[in-house]
Amino acid sequence: MLHLRNLRVTIDDHEIINIDDLALQPGARLGLVGESGSGKTMTAKAIAGLLPNEAKVSGEVNFDGQNLLTLSDRELAKVRGKRIGFVFQDPARSLNPMMRIGKQVSEAIRIHTDLKGQAVTDKVVDLLRQVQLPEPETLLRRYPHQLSGGQQQRVMIAAAIAADPELLIADEPTTALDVTVQEEILRLLISLSEQRKMSLLFVSHDLGVVRFVCNNVAVIYGGNIVEAGGIDSIINHPKHRYTAALLAANPGMPKDDNFSAFIGRRLQTITGSVPPVGRFPSGCRFRNRCQHASEQCATTPPVTTSTPDHRYLCWHPEQGGQS
Repeated sequence: MLHLRNLRVTIDDHEIINIDDLALQPGARLGLVGESGSGKTMTAKAIAGLLPNEAKVSGEVNFDGQNLLTLSDRELAKVRGKRIGFVFQDPARSLNPMMRIGKQVSEAIRIHTDLKGQAVTDKVVDLLRQVQLPEPETLLRRYPHQLSGGQQQRVMIAAAIAADPELLIADEPTTALDVTVQEEILRLLISLSEQRKMSLLFVSHDLGVVRFVCNNVAVIYGGNIVEAGGIDSIINHPKHRYTAALLAANPGMPKDDNFSAFIGRRLQTITGSVPPVGRFPSGCRFRNRCQHASEQCATTPPVTTSTPDHRYLCWHPEQGGQS
């Protein structure tokens, strides 16, 4: 379905993304996890061809056997929206405040399908119903500001799946929502993925959310995939020190069901902050924040495979269990 190989993105001679190998299988759900500034969104936008004009991209973004980086803008426009849908982080900023909901959802249908007239309206109503919005016939004539944040995000999802894409990219789709609405949106994404047999690339900073949604996870830092594998293997047996730090800093990630152990516990943090572009250290990009770093970490660690579906890049991996 989707396979990134030797993907490099540079801006002003600064390397933003450096991904040697990352794959998403048909119908699977892959989480891309990391702090703000780690390269999650840039990777997602590189796949969809939404990077800024000054970005230089090389390598391969193979989608169903076709390298999207070799396509012209016109050719890519036939893939984006039709075969690859994109849900942005903030629906209030992504939806056009001057257009009614029905018209915004219908755009992809009109561009990428042969439907016309009443058939388009019927399709829009059906999509709004699929994303569990009440009274979809009434919502058609409303404007974004007349909807809640959760309803706006459902509209964004409806527009993203309007042309029946094979892949949906969701870039932190619940960040601006309250906890209850977050869960509803996450369950909706899972349901749509399963019902439509649609692959999902889910971008998030929260491993707990990714565990709820995804089958597999790739941890990204400094534009590098530092660890990847099955979600249970990564959560229960993290190898890279950055993955372990993310887990320790997440209060909602107990190793078992003993949540009482979290009451009154001091929240752990990751030392330092993500460096700005061009300031990451050589070798392991996390080494200036890692308590286990040594001189060896100034050189790039090799890819180590602990199980067939679990790999990582770390000179001094976690030893607390076998994957």
